[in-house]
Amino acid sequence: MKPKIRMVGLDLDGTVFNNNKEITTHTRSVLKEAIHQGCIVLPATGRPEIGLPGAFLEIPGVEYALTSNGARIIRIPSGETVYEELIPWEAALQVIEVMKQWAGESCNWETYFAGNIYVEEETYHFVKHESMSPAMERYIRSTRTRRKYLTEKIREEKIGMEKLHLIFADTRERDCREKELQQMFPNLSICHATPFNIEIISGRAGKGNALVALGKILGIKREEIMACGDAPNDWNMLEMAGLPVVMANADEETKKKAAFITKSNEEDGVAYAVEQFVLKNG
Repeated sequence: MKPKIRMVGLDLDGTVFNNNKEITTHTRSVLKEAIHQGCIVLPATGRPEIGLPGAFLEIPGVEYALTSNGARIIRIPSGETVYEELIPWEAALQVIEVMKQWAGESCNWETYFAGNIYVEEETYHFVKHESMSPAMERYIRSTRTRRKYLTEKIREEKIGMEKLHLIFADTRERDCREKELQQMFPNLSICHATPFNIEIISGRAGKGNALVALGKILGIKREEIMACGDAPNDWNMLEMAGLPVVMANADEETKKKAAFITKSNEEDGVAYAVEQFVLKNG
């Protein structure tokens, strides 16, 4: 007999969200019913707390959010941190110095800490990639906070980072820089979620590590966890969950991580998977 699914971790962009960055009414109703049946449902996203969508958090019974690729889990709605795994400030500054060297017309760098996204006021400018949707551009422009002397603030206050982030105008440049970072910082977890970004987190973080940690807190076993994702920054979660579900719109390498490939994010693929594995077996 298959274990009952008691917790579902859901990536947002490309997974729960359709291409307009919306959660459909059908998906909301299915998630609401899963929660009603006793399942823990939470977003598991690369976004920090400030980027969490109200449309998801307002679903009755959503109690937790996994943010910044698993660097931090918060309780809803209080924002209380229940799990955290940060990049130490010394290591973060080493990465930032490298990112600063690359910054220019085709690349910018960002820091995620305290649930927000901070950029250096003196040097920041918006970088656009050809694959960036209008909805993604609006999200990026609305969630960045400019800070003067950001690097100095991190050094003086010894601020650990949830995530460090790069955005590129060119995917080939991104691919080269990602490999360079992986060679320079083997103790950090470095991956991407889109054709234009690089995401850097603690080597001990990761969506899967955080989901399993939350499961231990709540008395939920790995085999009772389902995860849904579509991109390389979901691999850790897909590898560690008892039931890894991948979207039809995912890349081929991510699909190899799946026990089940559901419909696309434009076809309510998350709702379909939850119906198959949570509601039918609830």
